[in-house]
Amino acid sequence: LQLNVYSQEINQSSIDSLKVEALENFQNLYWLHPIKHYGWVTDYEKLYSKSELKTLNDLLDKFEHETSNEIDIVTLDSLRATNDNFEDLSLRIAQKWGIGKAGKDNGILIAVSKHYRKIRIQNGNEIEKLISDDETKHIIDTYLIPEFKNENYYKGTLNGVIELMKKLN
Repeated sequence: LQLNVYSQEINQSSIDSLKVEALENFQNLYWLHPIKHYGWVTDYEKLYSKSELKTLNDLLDKFEHETSNEIDIVTLDSLRATNDNFEDLSLRIAQKWGIGKAGKDNGILIAVSKHYRKIRIQNGNEIEKLISDDETKHIIDTYLIPEFKNENYYKGTLNGVIELMKKLN
């Protein structure tokens, strides 16, 4: 039995450039069409356990029923966001998802990226009348970041949400 084996050298840089191109194409597609969320928390980075997701969703649902204000949370992985477009993407998601009641502009989006170490709170126009940019920054710096630094994303998110709710009440 004679066996002839021929191999072809694979150019690793070609494979890497194809991976980068595919990632950029997916990010561009997500930019154009952010997938509709289900519930109040969309956790692409898998930062929260199932029970933590349920607790956050239940809390946000109760708050919306009591006040009509809507708070959504999205965690964005490196598949969907880039370091450069994180803030613009969070605003685009808030707009595309239609967070807040029509005509009231009373929505808030908390966007988190563990991968890029970024947090953004997008306040609707009516919310901005109740919570200033300085107050929003204070909530991020005081309630979210300290817990995030210890990789306790649930506790930081929960603390931030509760503080936002207090400000809105």
